[in-house]
Amino acid sequence: MLSIRAKLTLWYLGIATAVLMAFAIAIYAYLSRGLLNTIDTSLWNHAERLAQATGHPSSNDEPSTAGVLMFAPQFVSIVNRGGEVTDSISDPEGHQVPIITEALERAAAEFKPQYNEVLVSPSERARIITWPARDEDGEMFFVVVGQSLKELQRAQRHLLILLAISNPIALLLASLGGLWLAHEALKPVDRLTRAAERIGRGNFSERVEEPRTTDEIGRLAATFNEMISKLERAFERERRFTADASHELRTPLAVLRGDIEVALRRDRSVEEYKRVLNSSLEEIERITRLTDDLLTLVRSDAGDKVVELAPVRLDRLAAEVHAYIQPLAEAAGVALACEGTQSAIVVEGDEKRLKQLLVNLLENAIKYTPAGGSARLSLATQDSSTVIEVSDTGRGIPAASLPHVFERFYRQTDPRDSRVSGFGLGLAISKWIVDAHQGSIEAESAEGKGSRFVVRLPLAEG
Repeated sequence: MLSIRAKLTLWYLGIATAVLMAFAIAIYAYLSRGLLNTIDTSLWNHAERLAQATGHPSSNDEPSTAGVLMFAPQFVSIVNRGGEVTDSISDPEGHQVPIITEALERAAAEFKPQYNEVLVSPSERARIITWPARDEDGEMFFVVVGQSLKELQRAQRHLLILLAISNPIALLLASLGGLWLAHEALKPVDRLTRAAERIGRGNFSERVEEPRTTDEIGRLAATFNEMISKLERAFERERRFTADASHELRTPLAVLRGDIEVALRRDRSVEEYKRVLNSSLEEIERITRLTDDLLTLVRSDAGDKVVELAPVRLDRLAAEVHAYIQPLAEAAGVALACEGTQSAIVVEGDEKRLKQLLVNLLENAIKYTPAGGSARLSLATQDSSTVIEVSDTGRGIPAASLPHVFERFYRQTDPRDSRVSGFGLGLAISKWIVDAHQGSIEAESAEGKGSRFVVRLPLAEG
């Protein structure tokens, strides 16, 4: 299979061959036509002068031939109306101009000069002109003047030899130049290939040297480096995601295993077995929630359609979520308020996912708000969007941590607060839900003063 370098060289050579052949044909045709036109002009002027001198011997008027290249004619014949030669001049080899009856008849009928080519010997052709004229008595006669094409044929042969020698040399030089150009043009591609091979072996820190120019190769190198950077970040996120998931799974599994091993060391009472089973059930539920969250994120990363859009009454959904979360807020000693509009708010969305979004944000607000604080869920419309606000009076988020709150497995822990638990996936899933609904989510917080999450979703059309 040919390489790109060989293909480029062959294409270049093919195009150069076609161009040179067309150029050679054009030169040959132009030169041949030009020489023939010169011979025709010379024959015309000689025939005109001879006809003038023969038909009107007392006349002193001669046709003007200024600036015209004149060849001495090699064949001259004077022919009467009947086609008989009355006078002639032969060439040095004794050849006479052949008389062409058709040319005489056509010249007489049209009274216009006629050009023809004739064969005067097996290897020699001649160009002749048949010129009609009238003598002083009005009788028609013809002047036939001929010129050998031997020199024209010799010039054509020399030109063919020159083209036959120069064209292959030009093609050889063109092929060498094309090979060099292809080699130079593909050097950066070779570097890209070698870099890709090293990256394929796991070296994601490898980068391609970017040329200073901004041509196609420069843009390709820049795009390649950008792609590798994205891959490096993606693999790093994947590695961190796997490590974090393994860490989060290890804790409940270790608790589950420890409780069961302790329970099996000796016989226990029914109450003790119930306690172990209840503890195990809690850890299993925790693992189930984690695996469900992980599955949601993995499916979203894979591009699977996990959001089914339909008209959703967001004001009703907010009231349902408020009632659902209220017991959790009361248990935590946090006052929970819900403020909505008087009119219906309809969005195109997945009701299950939107409920998950509201639950995640409210649970987060309650989790990080100490007893005696408050949390609030409010709805409003602005232009063609609905604005969902979840705020609290909790401990807030440090400024350094605020840009990371939507990252997976990122959470702020407080050993003094037993309610602060979880896997750090709630806000990451919330952001994914908002993105899947073509919306936006923002976090605002001041440490010690609380936090506010603002979600904007497009309203349903109509």
